[in-house]
Amino acid sequence: MPATTVISHAFVLPDRYFHEWYAVLRPYLAKFERVAVVRSPAGNNLNRFRNVTAVEAPLTWWKDSALTHIRRVYPSVVMVDVIDVDTPEALAPILRRRVERDDRYGERDSEPKHIYHRFVLEWPTSARPIAVLARFNSDEEKGDLRRSLDILAHEDADILCAAPGTVTAVGGSIKVESIVEEERWITTYEGVKNRHVALGDAVSLGQVMAKAAGERLSIIVQQPPTGGISLLGLDNVMNPRDYIYIPQFRARPLVDNLRVRRLPSAYASIIGNVFSWHLLEPLEHHGRAIEKIGHQGSWLKARAITGVEGYTAAWFLKATTLTEGQEAIPGVNPVGVNLDAFHPLGTPAAARLGELGWVRFGYNVSQWRGSEDIQDAFQRYLPHVEAYREAGYRVVFTTSHQTYGEGQSAFWPWSQMTDAKWRLLSARFADMMERIAAQWAERDLVSVWQIWNEPDSLTGVASVPLSARNYGHMFDRVYRAIKSADSSVRVVTAGFNSGPQRGSAYARAMLATLPEDVKPDGLAFHPYGRGVSGHPHYSMFGHIDESVWAYSSVLPDRPLWITEWGVLDRPQDDPRHIARYADDMIRYLKRQYPGRIASLIWYAWAQGMHNGYGLVDGAGNPRPPLTKRFLSP
Repeated sequence: MPATTVISHAFVLPDRYFHEWYAVLRPYLAKFERVAVVRSPAGNNLNRFRNVTAVEAPLTWWKDSALTHIRRVYPSVVMVDVIDVDTPEALAPILRRRVERDDRYGERDSEPKHIYHRFVLEWPTSARPIAVLARFNSDEEKGDLRRSLDILAHEDADILCAAPGTVTAVGGSIKVESIVEEERWITTYEGVKNRHVALGDAVSLGQVMAKAAGERLSIIVQQPPTGGISLLGLDNVMNPRDYIYIPQFRARPLVDNLRVRRLPSAYASIIGNVFSWHLLEPLEHHGRAIEKIGHQGSWLKARAITGVEGYTAAWFLKATTLTEGQEAIPGVNPVGVNLDAFHPLGTPAAARLGELGWVRFGYNVSQWRGSEDIQDAFQRYLPHVEAYREAGYRVVFTTSHQTYGEGQSAFWPWSQMTDAKWRLLSARFADMMERIAAQWAERDLVSVWQIWNEPDSLTGVASVPLSARNYGHMFDRVYRAIKSADSSVRVVTAGFNSGPQRGSAYARAMLATLPEDVKPDGLAFHPYGRGVSGHPHYSMFGHIDESVWAYSSVLPDRPLWITEWGVLDRPQDDPRHIARYADDMIRYLKRQYPGRIASLIWYAWAQGMHNGYGLVDGAGNPRPPLTKRFLSP
């Protein structure tokens, strides 16, 4: 399921008779997704939103003008949509018309004028990280006069149009003229080569105009005929910083346990901590925030997803966005599905899997009777894996007692396993896995091997639990065996399923037993019964944040793998409810933890594959909208 574009839109209603205004707004909210309703501008920070629809009722705005108020108090708001009405009854037909026309901001109603834009610059290069190298006019007292804002670039990085307009000059630089609300702006891009635009071309926002000539891109902004100052031979020069707007702008800590303070000082009281897997929402103008991030001695005011709001040391932050680095494995959608080579519906045609990124199989050699015929197992899985890889999907194989151990008299019953027996099983299991990994390494078809399944389980229904010490010994032996046969494949932990507190403690204890030269390529967990707010039937054990934070703290420099999640033991539930739960979970994890979650693998493809809620029913038929939301772009 691909990422969903975030619409940054607030709808501001008057405080007086708020509930009556809100009742009129309900059909609009049902039509247009992701609209934040704000009750009065007083005490609310509208800088968080790119676009604001403002009901201009009396006694709501400064000087009774929403536009004047927003431009004065909220400099980060780009577009203001003013609805000039006095009562909820007057608002109703306007909103009804917008709903009927699928016209969020009433853009088809040009008269009277009610939509107002301001000139902004989006980030003008594909080079990362987002960083300022030198400020505009950085130190006048020392004579460090600079007419540009210099930002980080890399040679051959794309130079993007930061503000749409018309190309007015091409040479050693590119000039683009923009007209916004009848005001003229000129943006100059210096430090470019291989230009793709010509004089007179109309250029759109984000269009590639050239390549970077080196490690620095200089941006100059002018506002003729009367704006700005004269500086170094140029007239009407403005500070580019004041116009920067980066959609979905965030800051990520470079260290764990970064302190959040009440005031911008190392001596101020500490009100919280943030970690490297958190994304912070800057509460300052984007341009000013960018100038601070990465610079010693600067403090940034920001809000963490934990709700804590205060100042952090900006030199321990890097600038990013909600969508940047959204995939822990670039180019691979983290969403996938669990399949089953032994189930009649468990190996769907690759064409049915749509935009998924992963498929996961349990690697069953034993066939429930102690078989050790790895060639038979290889031949069973090979045609399926070849078909999925040819279609572009990545494959995870999960090993378990069904790979080795099940049906072996030396290890039955599992409840009577001893440390000595576990060591014996681990040695034999490692020997088998070295030979299995070698079979697959020759074909480069498997992306990930997962060692064992739910070893921390409290029930052992679909797994065989063992102590953290014994699992650590097993992981060490099997990890080395797989890597000796295929050094390029990823090897991750079993999916821990006993919850964020117990499961992360188990994972920490297991990792403590490993020698320094063995480190998992990722930590996996199964957060059944967890999700986001608003789904009490499917998130009965708590919010997914608790799991992400707990497991991230165990292995902070490696991605997390959710190799099983979904809805268990509720086969009669409405697919629409399941679809909303799944959609909200996926969108939340992608937005809040970009680059942190390597996989989100649903259990299971078909109803009847054990007790999981299938993307298709027991006859293999799609279950819209669940199937559609998972498999569509």
